[in-house]
Amino acid sequence: MTADRATEPSEAHLALAFSQHVVRLQTVLEQAIGPSLAAQRLTAAELDVLAALRSIGAPYQQRPKELSARLLLTTGGLSNVLRRLDTRGLISRIPDPADGRSHNVRLTPAGVAAAGAATTAAEAALQRALAAVPAATLQDALHHLRSVLAAV
Repeated sequence: MTADRATEPSEAHLALAFSQHVVRLQTVLEQAIGPSLAAQRLTAAELDVLAALRSIGAPYQQRPKELSARLLLTTGGLSNVLRRLDTRGLISRIPDPADGRSHNVRLTPAGVAAAGAATTAAEAALQRALAAVPAATLQDALHHLRSVLAAV
């Protein structure tokens, strides 16, 4: 048995080992973008919301329920994030023309600018943090993580 095989988890422990590595990687990446987010006065959840709305394209809006599902945030957690972004003038809540009881969340022009600046800063910080990892390895990992997420 090679040294690599000896350190691999048994099939029974594979799920736990996988989740531990994912959590560690998340922690490392959050630490890498922390200073960039602090400079933008944003939390990671706020960046996620801004980036998600920006990625939709103009008019940069979505129903909160769809945004919550997309970001895997609870509706309560999302409400708190939206309240903070609204207070800062980065989003607005507009009536949903298809359902008068509901509303959509839309990036304001300041929100579009903040999303762009924060995304650019976070991408640069992540590139620095992952600089030692070959692009092909990142591409393979991305492919496999998408497969895992689709399955669960």
